[in-house]
Amino acid sequence: MKKTRGHYFYKNFNFLYKLYALYIKHNSFILKKSQSIFGEDIFTEKYFKMLNKGFYVDVGAYHPFFWSNTYLLFKKKWEGINIDINPLSVDLFNMARSNDYNVNAAVSNSSKKIKKYYTKNMINTMSTTNVSAAKTAYLNGYDIRLIRCFKLNDIIAKSIFKNKKINFLNIDTEKTELDVLKSLNFKKYQPELICVEIHHRGSSPKNKYELKKHPVYLFLKKKKYKIVWKKKYSIIFSYLGKKFH
Repeated sequence: MKKTRGHYFYKNFNFLYKLYALYIKHNSFILKKSQSIFGEDIFTEKYFKMLNKGFYVDVGAYHPFFWSNTYLLFKKKWEGINIDINPLSVDLFNMARSNDYNVNAAVSNSSKKIKKYYTKNMINTMSTTNVSAAKTAYLNGYDIRLIRCFKLNDIIAKSIFKNKKINFLNIDTEKTELDVLKSLNFKKYQPELICVEIHHRGSSPKNKYELKKHPVYLFLKKKKYKIVWKKKYSIIFSYLGKKFH
């Protein structure tokens, strides 16, 4: 089939928009000491200062640079898996981190198709599979689309990292973090350090749980993790409370 001018226009526009989203939208071309929201990456890099090349898994990765808790590790030649429900986010990772395993999917403790709630903006930080989170974030309405959903175990098993322990696990999935954690085999992959969003009463009075009564905190405590760093809703846990690598 002969390709039309419209096809080439769309292809070129799509490529230019990806460059815009990758470098311009968030001023990612400007060198910064930290790319994280609260400096999580600075703590994580210091924690692993003796480990030259490790393995990270980033669930809800969003962007290769902007607000990325794994970018400083990537710069140290670490490799990993980046997962996001926004296909454009995964395209950006394929451009900027082509050696990583980049996956467009939702992660939960069951494998099925579930609803994704999003706005028509091509890239944004708030795509979610949690309807209450969507109602809170999208006051002007949102769109719904079915998306693939896999267990984290299954995603890792399809990669070259299938037999590696996880050094750093980052989870930011807009209130579905517990489902992601439940989908991981901790005995096999045993993350050394876990950064996870926990929206608790200490980060906002509107939140239901105190931090140490939150289901995510209780789940990780049962798995023998302790808090080693926190700021607002971003919490970092280490296995057995280990403070430095």
